[in-house]
Amino acid sequence: MKLLLSRKQSFLKLASVFLSLLLLFLLVVSAISSQEDEDESWEIVKYPVEKTPPLDPTTGTPEGKTEPPARPTLGNYRKSYLPFKNNAYPAPLFTNDTWYFPPIHHQGYMAPEDYYDWLNTVTKLSTPHANETRQRCESCHADPQTDGFGFYHQWLESKHANARKDVFERYIRQSKLLWWGKVDEFFKEAGIPEWFVEKVPGIREVAKLYPKAVVRELGVNLDGLVGRKSPLWDEQRKVYRVSCIDCHVKPGATKSGEKEPGIVLPTTRTCATCHARQWVEMMSELTVNSPPFPPGRPSHAAGWISNIAVPWYATNSRQLQIGCDSCHNTEVRGCDSCHTRHSFDPKIARHPKACEACHMGPDHPDYEAWSTSKHGHVCEASHPDYSKRLAEAIPGRDYKAPTCQYCHMRYKEAGEVYVSHNMVAKAIWRMGTAYHDPTGKLMPKDQPLDMRVALNKARDLGLAETGYDERREMWTSVCTDCHGQRFVETWRNAADEGLVQAYRYLLKQKEQIQKLFDEGLLMNQKFAVRGKDTVQDFLSVHFTLDYPAGLWRWFYKGKSTPSEIERRFVEVWFRWILHYYKGTFHGSPDISFHQGIVQVWKEDAYIDDEELKLRKLDELERKIRQLEQSQLKQAKGNGTR
Repeated sequence: MKLLLSRKQSFLKLASVFLSLLLLFLLVVSAISSQEDEDESWEIVKYPVEKTPPLDPTTGTPEGKTEPPARPTLGNYRKSYLPFKNNAYPAPLFTNDTWYFPPIHHQGYMAPEDYYDWLNTVTKLSTPHANETRQRCESCHADPQTDGFGFYHQWLESKHANARKDVFERYIRQSKLLWWGKVDEFFKEAGIPEWFVEKVPGIREVAKLYPKAVVRELGVNLDGLVGRKSPLWDEQRKVYRVSCIDCHVKPGATKSGEKEPGIVLPTTRTCATCHARQWVEMMSELTVNSPPFPPGRPSHAAGWISNIAVPWYATNSRQLQIGCDSCHNTEVRGCDSCHTRHSFDPKIARHPKACEACHMGPDHPDYEAWSTSKHGHVCEASHPDYSKRLAEAIPGRDYKAPTCQYCHMRYKEAGEVYVSHNMVAKAIWRMGTAYHDPTGKLMPKDQPLDMRVALNKARDLGLAETGYDERREMWTSVCTDCHGQRFVETWRNAADEGLVQAYRYLLKQKEQIQKLFDEGLLMNQKFAVRGKDTVQDFLSVHFTLDYPAGLWRWFYKGKSTPSEIERRFVEVWFRWILHYYKGTFHGSPDISFHQGIVQVWKEDAYIDDEELKLRKLDELERKIRQLEQSQLKQAKGNGTR
């Protein structure tokens, strides 16, 4: 009887545990389901993907309607960031309410819209354009004791402090044309020539998205910014004054008595309120397609996504990558990357030093290559007139030699010069890295990527609007400002072919190491976890030549750390070939040769030598194992006797 009771009690205990686990499971499933229902606006997509924008881009505020558009819900910017059909961003990897990774202190600053939310310091201020509020900003920041960094005095010397009436109202008129959906009129008013619109695919779509991405998102009343009743109008000076409150609270007038979210950090969209042309051109970089590169990348407009989507960003400490963040935040707070706050002086933005902070270093030595070229030497000696508008600069007089901005921002057609903030429309080799084409559509799988072939094929297949021929002509039209046509074509032909030849070394080394990997001969292979990266698989973007170790392990040390021969291969791909590329195309002999292709040859010899050593070591280990097995058999034989 006791035994039966004991068994019954045991059964009841087991049943109770089982029911508890079942209840817990149902609760978890219910929580997940409800969470998914609450956040069904997130779409798990692979990047890149073609997607139709979820709005009618022609819908803007009708002409004559003066009240600001309706505000979007909080967080729309992160959930529907400029939904170009060829540039749908992937859903967040970890959390539902943040973009990719929860921001830390410095990362929030690099992505400005997260900063004050993260610090929880948002305050409620009175109407941004009420006189007392504007005066209160200036009264404090004008005090030398409270303006220790000189922000106020930098601003006081800027055009924001004394914006000419005709210039300011022309800028606002351009923004209003986009606000009303009058895109063609905007291009005419902004002085963007039709031939440039044809050369930059997607710029029209970007202009159509301006009302949603800027005006509606920020709740701006553009009509309220113009005229003598405008809070920006300074009757005494007869100028408009764009002061602290206009950028650091909300750009735009609101109805009297309303409360606004407090201090914010400006983004590119803040500047876009008045500088619509520059914003439209910069954001149009996202539509430039150069298969097999992801749409819009690399570019200033895709700086942040290019930063946080790479595998090593997911695996490393955020603080250790502040150097990456400081440059790659051009996507969200990019204007002051060149137009340094708070003076925003165009002279500074036109100086090559404005580019040096980011465009330098092992994997993109642009500034080093330009500054050590004859172009750089002549500029350093002749001191170009950086106060001169770039479109009006005369080569040989104002510029004895070209700067970064002169080459990368200047476009020409039939003698007409146009300077644009889209700097990638004529890009051919992009960053200079050899990307793999797994589809085989653009290049045979056993060949390094040749953009001369790939871009034309992409154009013919409808994957890119412009091919190699069109982009080469864009470059030639600028180079012939100073050089003859034959010289330009000869140099470009040699540089293009030289890069493809450099890729052949890379392909040969990849095949060597891949074979060693397949045979299990790499030194760390027995102890490392190899294979494709989770983040890469999620994004459907491969940053390497489908090589097992992967570029990201160059930036990260862990149990999957590759061996020395693999690291040398990554150095060739992501450093020395890029030195050759940047040095050759920028005309720097030493970076092209001694710091470029010579290093490729040296590493090629090392990889050959290391492969021989690994095979000799494997042969030696095999012979030792055979000898040990022979001795073991002999010992067993002696034991049986």
